[in-house]
Amino acid sequence: MTFLTIFLLISNLKIEAKRKELKKEIESFKEKLQILEKRNEDLKKTISKAKSQSYWEEKAREEGYLKEGEEAIVIKRIGEKEKTETIWQRIINFFQK
Repeated sequence: MTFLTIFLLISNLKIEAKRKELKKEIESFKEKLQILEKRNEDLKKTISKAKSQSYWEEKAREEGYLKEGEEAIVIKRIGEKEKTETIWQRIINFFQK
């Protein structure tokens, strides 16, 4: 009888430890699920944005594409000169200073 009681007590302790471990794992999975659901919502918003014509026009303009009939305009500062120094000129200028 004592042996049976000890056996059941040890089994109960092992089951309780396993239950606690599984509860922690469930909580971890719930947190990961919330993160994934948030990411899923963000991706759905991005997909719905990508379906609009204005989104693609904006992306094309970022890449430098123009609509048919448009002209590109470049604005340059007055007095701005292009740097065409060679490496040797830079070295000479460095030692002259």
